[in-house]
Amino acid sequence: QHYQDIKLNNEFNESFYRTVIQNVSAGLLILGNGNRIELINRTACIYAGISPLSTNPELLKIKHPAFYEAVCNLKQGETITYKNLVSGNLQLLLFRATVIRRRDDELKLVAIQDIRNELESRELESYKKLMSVMTHEIMNLLSPLTSASRELYSILRNGGKPGKQTTIDETTASMLINGLELINDQSNGLLNFMNNYRRISKIPPPQHEAFSVPEWVEQLKIAYTGRMIENDVVFRVTAEKSADEIIADKKQLNQVMINLINNSFDAVMERENNRRIAVRIGKNSQNKIVIRVLNNGPAIPPELVERIFVPFFTTKKNGSGIGLSVSQEIMKLHKGSVNVFTTAEGETCFILEF
Repeated sequence: QHYQDIKLNNEFNESFYRTVIQNVSAGLLILGNGNRIELINRTACIYAGISPLSTNPELLKIKHPAFYEAVCNLKQGETITYKNLVSGNLQLLLFRATVIRRRDDELKLVAIQDIRNELESRELESYKKLMSVMTHEIMNLLSPLTSASRELYSILRNGGKPGKQTTIDETTASMLINGLELINDQSNGLLNFMNNYRRISKIPPPQHEAFSVPEWVEQLKIAYTGRMIENDVVFRVTAEKSADEIIADKKQLNQVMINLINNSFDAVMERENNRRIAVRIGKNSQNKIVIRVLNNGPAIPPELVERIFVPFFTTKKNGSGIGLSVSQEIMKLHKGSVNVFTTAEGETCFILEF
């Protein structure tokens, strides 16, 4: 009876802890010898894109081999981030590995957490604070500099010609004028730089309204079809029936779409032929609007993917580097996000979710 009580108690404890493990908010995955999956909880299944109802833990190898390989390659105490796309939802997962001993063998416990929203919010808040400080300080320095250069310029310039001075000759005055013109030009350039900062940090709150997706699709086609045909670009805009209406600030959303489509156009123009741009509008499993802008131009190098949303970072010769930053801020104001990844077909895909 005593041993039977111990056995029942152990069975209860096992059932209890398995229930707890299956219902925690973090993903948990345990690997045994030979990277055999001994346990995977419900949250980890959702992150990996496999059914939580499956009783076959090896299903992960078949359905998501890249996910499984990333988990297997983790070392004890190591933490890595993993970008994952499941059912149209983009995830930025944090993997943490801990090794625990069980009798004569070792088990690797991997904790998995989606940190995308938290990370994006912190980064954006840091950028906004930085921009606020820089705007205040640099504008305080530039205002008197611009005023002084303009005043000196007007004194030395009289009727379109260098003014006669008692202490300097005409050649010296002309040199001063050229120098002051340079200061004035540079000052204006810095002022334009700060105005671009203001465009990012002072985007007005969105004015939400409901508008028809089919009508919006036709407007996008009208706006871009002519330019695309002239440059031999196949341009398609499609929408799922489920996404027949969007509630958002249409003007701000158009601004985001202009940035993404223009970037896609610049990318495909690097190809000699077979240029393609596609806009696809639909909904995900959480009933959120998802807009994908795809192009078959050159892929964005991995080392640049994490930097393209940083204000003023650009790879274009004449680019300002604020288009994607403004787009990211607009999507944040819509309680959404904008991200980029490379599809299995090698296309660059910008994805909006809100």
